[in-house]
Amino acid sequence: MKKRRINRKKKKKSNNIYYWLTALIIIISLALLSKFMIKIYNDFLKDNNNNHNLLNSRKISEEKKINSILKEYQNCLFGIDISKHQGKINWDSIHSINSNYPITFVFVRATQGIYKKDNFFDSNWNNLKAKKFIKGAYHYYNPDQNSSEQAKNFIKTVHLEQGDLPPVLDIEELPKNQSLELLKKGIMNWLRLIENEYKIKPIIYSNDAYFIHHIKDLNLDNYPIWVANYNPIKYPLHTRWSFWQFSEKGIIPGITYNFVDLNVFNGDINKLNSLRVK
Repeated sequence: MKKRRINRKKKKKSNNIYYWLTALIIIISLALLSKFMIKIYNDFLKDNNNNHNLLNSRKISEEKKINSILKEYQNCLFGIDISKHQGKINWDSIHSINSNYPITFVFVRATQGIYKKDNFFDSNWNNLKAKKFIKGAYHYYNPDQNSSEQAKNFIKTVHLEQGDLPPVLDIEELPKNQSLELLKKGIMNWLRLIENEYKIKPIIYSNDAYFIHHIKDLNLDNYPIWVANYNPIKYPLHTRWSFWQFSEKGIIPGITYNFVDLNVFNGDINKLNSLRVK
C-alpha cells in the first residue's frame, strides 16, 4: 500500500513537470509567433508606405510633366480623346484642362475591328455636336482582321459633317496571324477606302515606337500624324506630327470614371481649320 502511494506521488510529480514544460513551450511559441507577426505587420506597413510614396511621386511627376507641356504649348490648341472607358460624361462640366487651357477638340472612338461599335459612341457624338466642340471619330484597328470590312464598319457608323475632323485610324497592335507586310497593305487599304468615302485624307494614330520600328517605310507623307508619347519630353520623336497625345492620366471635371488622354495640336485655330471637313 505504501509503495503504491509513493508511485502515485512520483507519477503526479512527473505529470506536473510535463504540464509545466508544455505550458512553457506554448508561452515561448506564442511569444516567438507574436514577434514574427509584428515583424510581418511592420514590413507590410513599410511596403505599403513605400508604395504610397512611390504612387505619390509618380503622380507629382505626371502632374509636373502635364503642366510643363501645357505651358510649353500654351499658344497651341488642346483636346481630349474618349471612349466607353470614360463611362457616362457630364458634358456641362467639360471645359478645360487644369482650368486655364480650354478644350478645343475631342476625338471619340467609333468602331473597332470588323463589327464592334463603341457602346458610348452615339451619346458622345451627339453631345459633342450639341456642345459645339470640334469633333473627330476614330477606328481602333484589329491587325488580324480584314481591312476592307473594318473600313465598312467605320463608314456605316460615322457620318461626318462640315467642320468635323478627318477620320482617324488608330493602329497600336502587331499582327499574330499574318505578316507585317500584309498588315501594312491593310493599313494603306483602309486609308484609301476611307479617303474615297469621305473625300478627305484620314489621320493616322500610333505611338512613336510603332511609327519608328514597324511602319517607318509606309508612305504617309500626305496624311496628318497623331502620335502618342507619354515620356517627359518637349516634343515627340516623330518629326511631322499634327497631334500629340502627351498623357494618358488627365483629370477632367465631368469625367469621373477614368483618366483621360490629353492632346495638343501643333498649331493655331487657322491651321486646325485647314484640316477640317469642308
